[in-house]
Amino acid sequence: MHKFDLHWSGETRQIDLADGEFRVGRALDCTISIASPSVSKHHALIRVEGDRIFVRDLGSTNGTRVDGNTLTKDEEVELSGTGWIQFADATLRRGDMSSTGIRQDSELASRGSFRHGSEFDQGARARILEMLSSLFELLSASGDAEGIEEAACSFVSRWVRAERVVLLSDGGEGTGLRQSASWSRKPTIEQLQLSSSIVDTVIKQRESVLVADPAADSAYANNASIVALSLRSAMAAPLFDNERVRGILYVDTADPTVQYNMEDLQVLSATANAVAVKLRNLTLEGELKTAARIQKEMVPSNIKSPEGFELLCHQTMCRQVGGDLYHALERPGGKRLLALGDVSGKGMPAALAMSAGTVLLRALARLPMSIDVMIQTFHEQLLESLAPEQFLTLFTAELDVKEARLVYVNAGHNPPMIVRADGHIEELASTGLPIAMVPNVTWTVGETSLEPGELMAIFSDGIPEATLDGESFLGEDALKECFLRRRTATLEEIQADVLALVDKHLQGQPNSDDLTLMLLRRCL
Repeated sequence: MHKFDLHWSGETRQIDLADGEFRVGRALDCTISIASPSVSKHHALIRVEGDRIFVRDLGSTNGTRVDGNTLTKDEEVELSGTGWIQFADATLRRGDMSSTGIRQDSELASRGSFRHGSEFDQGARARILEMLSSLFELLSASGDAEGIEEAACSFVSRWVRAERVVLLSDGGEGTGLRQSASWSRKPTIEQLQLSSSIVDTVIKQRESVLVADPAADSAYANNASIVALSLRSAMAAPLFDNERVRGILYVDTADPTVQYNMEDLQVLSATANAVAVKLRNLTLEGELKTAARIQKEMVPSNIKSPEGFELLCHQTMCRQVGGDLYHALERPGGKRLLALGDVSGKGMPAALAMSAGTVLLRALARLPMSIDVMIQTFHEQLLESLAPEQFLTLFTAELDVKEARLVYVNAGHNPPMIVRADGHIEELASTGLPIAMVPNVTWTVGETSLEPGELMAIFSDGIPEATLDGESFLGEDALKECFLRRRTATLEEIQADVLALVDKHLQGQPNSDDLTLMLLRRCL
């Protein structure tokens, strides 16, 4: 005997199912009769065979959902051990299952969460890639925080089925949340009041929360603001800007045919994170006197060396803002992505392109795709968004820490140098054109490895092309000599020697270009 609880219109009644077939619907001849106008006369069929339960939709108007997935007409699926079934606005959940040793309650069946930094499911990855172009447009848009917040709510409504989207943000660290933007299918939208349990989970634990049919969920059943809305599905994701949670992005619906699942939650989480980073940059613009402070926040700090390697990065901007970017990002499978690039041009246009490229690179690094697909996607997005005269040289390598192997793409960047164990220098030449220079371009993927003690140097052209008069450059030969002579020194000493070399060539005068240097050495 299987025990179920039927939740509808704020009431609950117990349903016992033995072996056999049970017709569900509004008609009086149905075994399980539900007097709801949203439920079809003959809505669905439940078939019980011992421990197995099967559900088939009978061509209902408002749909049958099993474990959050909508069935097509005459489609039959098996119910999971802890699953639930939704017939329009009525929900059937398993009752007491203590005899099987499984703790079962409405909260277990109706809630889910997704923690920031976790890997996305395959379906969510596909949807994120599909919406990437539109998301990048949102992140690249100009305007104040209020305009971006409204645009973000509208953006979510296009990618997640919703009746309303609400963005709540704070006024700075330590201040309370307020509703700052919203989108709704209805002409007006009432003030949202979230339960404290949702807020605590999202804000304090940085977790996105999925609430299916919260009116029937014991965790929220006593919250009048939730129950009064007659919600059937809701999601809340943290606006986490990689430093702190600055608010909540909330989505809900009373449409009985819509039941959010983990894929929807992950899509909302990725969007909320990207929007939060954008809002953080806008906040910095308003608070800081110079754009240099904004870009400084984009530069990675406290980069950890991969296991078995030493890694050191340095950047000096020639102006208040710059166009060089670099990063060392975690990749799926425990690998590390190393990237160093240089945007064409100077000043604020280059800095904005650099910032947009950094955000995009961070987003792509989390997705389990090969490096050539990543660079191709990166190129396509920037090609659409940058000014026609802008492009980006970029060296990107994926380091397999265990194998000490690198696969790389050099998109028109200065060839990195590897000081080999036998004392010669190997250069990783360009494998294709710069990013966003021309359409319809592809790149060859290179591969190399590092033996114990071998050193790799990646740098921007501001180092070898350091000059006072535009004619006399420091040159790559001087760099090679420095790396060979100091290859056994600490990375800090090698970095100091390179900077001293540039400073001596410039006779103490400031450089006319940004200086970015990344040193990687495999430990002995």
